[in-house]
Amino acid sequence: MSEVMETGTALTVPIEKLTAIIAPGIFQIPHDIYHADPAPEPSLSAGMISALLSAPAKCRETSPRLNPGFERPEADESKFSIGSVSHIMVLEPHLLAERVTVVEAYTKDGKPSDSWATADAKNQRAAAIQAGRVPILAKDMAKVTAARDALAANSFAARAFVGGKFEQSMFWRHPRYGFWCRARPDFIADSGAHLCDYKATHNADPAEFGAHAARMGYHRRAAWYLEGAEILLGRRPDHYWFINQETKPPYLPAVVELDLNAIEAGQAENDLAAHLFAHCLESGDWFGYRNLSDIKVDTAFRVSLPPWAHMRIDQRN
Repeated sequence: MSEVMETGTALTVPIEKLTAIIAPGIFQIPHDIYHADPAPEPSLSAGMISALLSAPAKCRETSPRLNPGFERPEADESKFSIGSVSHIMVLEPHLLAERVTVVEAYTKDGKPSDSWATADAKNQRAAAIQAGRVPILAKDMAKVTAARDALAANSFAARAFVGGKFEQSMFWRHPRYGFWCRARPDFIADSGAHLCDYKATHNADPAEFGAHAARMGYHRRAAWYLEGAEILLGRRPDHYWFINQETKPPYLPAVVELDLNAIEAGQAENDLAAHLFAHCLESGDWFGYRNLSDIKVDTAFRVSLPPWAHMRIDQRN
């Protein structure tokens, strides 16, 4: 374990040396170390909460610290490359040359290729991955660059990313149960006034975001990050902005903030998840589907048909 120096609420340490967290704070660490969960004990993240609320067994299965046989699933290379490079270009542009390899591949007869299907493209991709870099096809890089320009053209979105730090990792202890918690905001304003969450999406229309946020659990995510920031910064940020941007031309961006009711609903679900996580850590019982009125035993469930099914039945009759 590396030596660290305490500075207020955060701990500073050379980024290439930090492999474990020993105290609550805000850290500038690589994303792979963050996702490996370097807390002293298994920690709870916003991404784990959705699985936890569905069935704690799912949460355990997807945790590198809780599941001894954990294997990170392989992602679709094309989508993974575009998403990863977009993230780097928007949030860490200074690392673009260091972390990204633009692949300009050719077929056997010397013609340019715009897919990963050719041997040349596969070889270049393998070499990039071996070197710890993100490979992306030249045609996809052009799309990412156009998207960056479209984002910069939105004055509000552009200002939201000024005066702060990108890709910092927050670690804190839960105020009620004491277990470790973590979060990795895309952007934290130096003033502590706001956090930003950059999302590439097929539809950034603000009118559609509420339903999308409910499906994706973004209300829980926002509440989780705001709580962690308040504990570590000593003040609650005024805003949690989702910077959404469409992945197809004209790459329209939109800045959206969930209202107080949504944040309170997310906090309520996070409180329930914290109770479940504490119970599972203490008991070792990472159970499956159970009635939350009695999480200690397996029971049968009684469910209803959805309202639309009853409406359809009434119409038929």
